[in-house]
Amino acid sequence: MFSTKEKKAGPLTHLLFVLCIVLCGSFIYWATVAKLDIVSVAPGRVAPSGRIKEVQHLEGGIIEEILVEEGDAVKEGDTLLVLQGISSDATVGELEVRIAALRIELLRLEAMSRFEKSFAMPEDLNKSYPALVDQGRLLFEAKIQRYEAGLAARNETIAQRTRDIEQIKERMAGNRENLELLRKQIAISEKLILDKLTTEYEHLQFLREEAALKSALLEDKSNLAKAQSALREAEDNKVHYDNSFRVEIQEKRTKAQQELSEFSHRMKKFNDNLRRTSIKAPVDGIVKTLYVDTRGGVVAPGRTILDIVPTGDSLIVEAQLSIEDITSVKPGQDAVVKLASRNARRVGKISGQVVHISPDAMATEQGLTYYATRIKTNKDYFIWGEEHYQLIPGMGVAVFIHTGKRTVLEYLLDPFLESLSQGFKEK
Repeated sequence: MFSTKEKKAGPLTHLLFVLCIVLCGSFIYWATVAKLDIVSVAPGRVAPSGRIKEVQHLEGGIIEEILVEEGDAVKEGDTLLVLQGISSDATVGELEVRIAALRIELLRLEAMSRFEKSFAMPEDLNKSYPALVDQGRLLFEAKIQRYEAGLAARNETIAQRTRDIEQIKERMAGNRENLELLRKQIAISEKLILDKLTTEYEHLQFLREEAALKSALLEDKSNLAKAQSALREAEDNKVHYDNSFRVEIQEKRTKAQQELSEFSHRMKKFNDNLRRTSIKAPVDGIVKTLYVDTRGGVVAPGRTILDIVPTGDSLIVEAQLSIEDITSVKPGQDAVVKLASRNARRVGKISGQVVHISPDAMATEQGLTYYATRIKTNKDYFIWGEEHYQLIPGMGVAVFIHTGKRTVLEYLLDPFLESLSQGFKEK
């Protein structure tokens, strides 16, 4: 028989055993209670909230001068590029002269319509177009003088016709009186013939005079009608002359106003075209991409000439969320933005929130499918010590979107449970 001599465990062994049990129990308790954040990681880049501004030209044209390069900072209203104008200086000058002449003509016609003796000219016309102003005044005076001469001639004709009528009326009145007296003489002569106190020859003389007066009255009556008709014709001629003068002025005014409107519109188009030949920056920003680089090159109508990244707009982060994480992410969830570089740990992080998720998946040129997600940051700079590093459009970042929490034990058991689940599914 063999015998063994059992040794009793020392107090140190018991202490180590109890310590191991306590440590294991504490770890299990900690792993059950302690929780870790669940995050979805998505690559992204910083972008302006207002999107990149595409600078285009409505009509296109030939490039005369390029004043910026890619990467240049520009201010709103700065000239970026100059196109050749479609209108020449000679054409613009001709339009300006024509517009000035029409303005003078309108002022002249308005003064003539009011039968004024003179008319005033604006100071800009007196200063810029003195020859046209003098010509307008001379024409105004000539037209007024001709009108007044024609009107005076017609007034004289009316006066003459009136005098003719008055003369006829006076002659008729005298002949009526003479006829009345002659008839009394004839009545007396008839009585004297009966008494044999006069001869029939003398009586016939009275009758001949009566017939002559009657004939004269009839002739004057006809002449009076003709003279009155001539007076009405002269008055009508005066009214027609005056109306024709007014109508002619109004027609010329209407025509001049139409032409002035047409030429002013053409001038506005030329000025607009001239203004559009200088392509201005719509916002403060940085020239991102310049699509033209040749002086003398042609810009097609509506074509994008360059892209400007606004610097005045607030910045956001545009991330590419994996399609596997789309069910866990929704607007309003917290997120953390870090630099996608080796300096990420040094400069820290920026907190933010998910503000938008695209309604459908998108694909990159490499075929990677993702959901476009926009994150609004609480600040627009990273901190490294006492220095601030500003977010810049185009900067690459990594976005960590908080989707939930789980315990350490769940985290440790998750691979095992997943493997066990897959194992039960195998045939």
